[in-house]
Amino acid sequence: MQFEVSPVFAVFCLGAIALCLQLSFQLVNLEATVNLLCFNLLFVSLTFILKIPFNTKLALLTLGNYLGVLCNFFFSLFYNAGCTIFGNAFNLVYVILYPFFNFMWIVTYWSLSIAALASKRESER
Repeated sequence: MQFEVSPVFAVFCLGAIALCLQLSFQLVNLEATVNLLCFNLLFVSLTFILKIPFNTKLALLTLGNYLGVLCNFFFSLFYNAGCTIFGNAFNLVYVILYPFFNFMWIVTYWSLSIAALASKRESER
């Protein structure tokens, strides 16, 4: 297995992922950070076994982290607006919908990443 890794790019991507985790913890909440960590573990375990350049996989992981922070930030805004409009009764609705919201962006991004990696692999052949 050949890795054409640019150390500067790898450090940049890893720093960006760490920044996303920190922003998720500070701006959103602990649950969003845990979801982002689960996304990272799933993405690494399911995608890094493919024979694609390491930089491509790391770039897709970084982009997924940015998307995760953005989605979770909008979910928290949705929660705050719902609690302001409907009161504390909205907590139950949000507790039920929050896992589905996270499931939607994680599965969508992961499947699009796999499709992009597969098409890149086919074009290299």
